[in-house]
Amino acid sequence: MASTALPLPDQPPEASALRPRVVAAYAATAGPTVILSLPFSVYLPPYIAEGGVIAVGLVGLLFSLTTIWDGIVDPLIGSVVDRVQPGIGAHRRWMLRALLPLALLLLLIVTVGDRLPFAALFVAMIFFYSSFSLYEVAQLSWGAALVRTPADSALLYGMRDWFSKIALIVAFAAPAAAQLLMPGISLQGRIMAYASIFLIMAPVALFAIGRIPPRAIMVEQGIGWRAELRATLSFPPLLLLFGVQFLNSFAFGSLTSLFIFFAAAVLDLDTQSALLLFASFIGGALASPVWTFLARRFGKPPMMMAMGVLTSTLLLATLAQPPNGFAQAAGFSMLLGTGFVGLLFTYSMLADLIPQDATRCGRNRSAFLFALLNLMQKFGVAAAIAVSYILLDLIGFDPKGDGSAARGLHLLFALQPTASWIVMIGLLVLLQRRLAHRHAPL
Repeated sequence: MASTALPLPDQPPEASALRPRVVAAYAATAGPTVILSLPFSVYLPPYIAEGGVIAVGLVGLLFSLTTIWDGIVDPLIGSVVDRVQPGIGAHRRWMLRALLPLALLLLLIVTVGDRLPFAALFVAMIFFYSSFSLYEVAQLSWGAALVRTPADSALLYGMRDWFSKIALIVAFAAPAAAQLLMPGISLQGRIMAYASIFLIMAPVALFAIGRIPPRAIMVEQGIGWRAELRATLSFPPLLLLFGVQFLNSFAFGSLTSLFIFFAAAVLDLDTQSALLLFASFIGGALASPVWTFLARRFGKPPMMMAMGVLTSTLLLATLAQPPNGFAQAAGFSMLLGTGFVGLLFTYSMLADLIPQDATRCGRNRSAFLFALLNLMQKFGVAAAIAVSYILLDLIGFDPKGDGSAARGLHLLFALQPTASWIVMIGLLVLLQRRLAHRHAPL
């Protein structure tokens, strides 16, 4: 077991304020993984299916199995980061070790992934997503080790979120630019254009990693899974935060899984759906610094509640008056994107809870807890996709049909994420009360 980010005895206590250069460097280290997250998965399954080596039905099985693998390996990776390789700079070492295999496996997948048999591609993707998780968990837990106050955590993870949105805009623009410059470019060409942004983000991250102050990890022997489980289940604020993460991810996953259908069947903008999705990321990039300021000023749970209310109100408003034409739809997408900043709040709230958890457990479990938080995000998105497609089938929606079920699709698009955010707000109220009772507001 481990204690992560506890100051060494011979070091003086640090000031609570973060230096701007540390905040900027930390945000930049998120680039390699953020561009390979959910948006990359939008391109990857069709690219593999187009190769024809793996049947379409098996492509779905492939990604389901990798999700199950994530559920197994993420907590293990968190424990490894917490408990292996003690001393100053361990977070940095884990990130550097994950970056090289991540780059090599990305190169393999985007060049010959569509020609690999099922077993070979499955193994490649297992190691690819394991490297991804190792880098991200080490990066997130390093952030928790850098902050000393709730205002610091809001600033650090807020700027990480802002940089992530900008990186996604650049990554999404790459396939569009490739298609514009090379008409008729294949799907593989477009996914290679998207992945090529990794060649920019990786050197930037390497430079930034060297500019972040190292923090110590002090290791104790033993795994102690029963103790880990008891410690987690006996801390209600932590369980409430995991529920908040799952529900917010479920709402976000619902929107992303239904957005293309909504644009085509309800807005009649099938050919512009990619641009509308792109507009939502622009809205998120513009809004992220604002949400960061508000979270530092008014607290994270209230602002996350406000985010849920804002996005739900926008969705419900479309039931009365859907956007008319591309200009209105683009404006709606940008406004909707301003609410896609949930990770800003959940990551920084967990960073604030980690010292309390460490006091209870006698050790710091930051990497393990961030791994669990990421797992809740993945499960939320996966559950949303599964539920959305089941409900689409129940209402009789056919993407190639005559649009007779468009009203049902519209109701699903608006009400499913709204219901998830309503329950999320209830959990946030309980979380805030728990924290107020402990005299430790976020």
